[in-house]
Amino acid sequence: MLQRNGTPLPESPIDKMKKNLLLLALMASLAGCATSNIAHKYQATPTPELAGTWVGTATMQTHTMLIRPNGTGEVCWESMGKYNTMPMTISNGKIITLGESELKRNADGTFSQCKWGVCMDFKRTEQIAAACREWLKQ
Repeated sequence: MLQRNGTPLPESPIDKMKKNLLLLALMASLAGCATSNIAHKYQATPTPELAGTWVGTATMQTHTMLIRPNGTGEVCWESMGKYNTMPMTISNGKIITLGESELKRNADGTFSQCKWGVCMDFKRTEQIAAACREWLKQ
């Protein structure tokens, strides 16, 4: 939405919530089409500086990610009381799981995983949900 002088209005919290709900609905509608992990189809880019465990939260879901120095790893998340995991690969500035997301490195040493204009910000962690701990064994 534009002001009378043509400059855009700042995005309101309600607009952000609508965007997140739309993204969640889109992801749910595409889930039946994109249920195969494609990480194995990509050549991993070694990322020793990102090796370790990371946690990020977006659209009311928390993801725990294990990144190995060779650019491969696992993602663990909780959905409706059940924990799930899948392989991931970092390849040429992208994080690959069911599809490609942009890997954005932040100045403070953290990173963001971005798709369709929505980003999940990750920070290093040693606190891993007990249910994910078994999945993320190195």
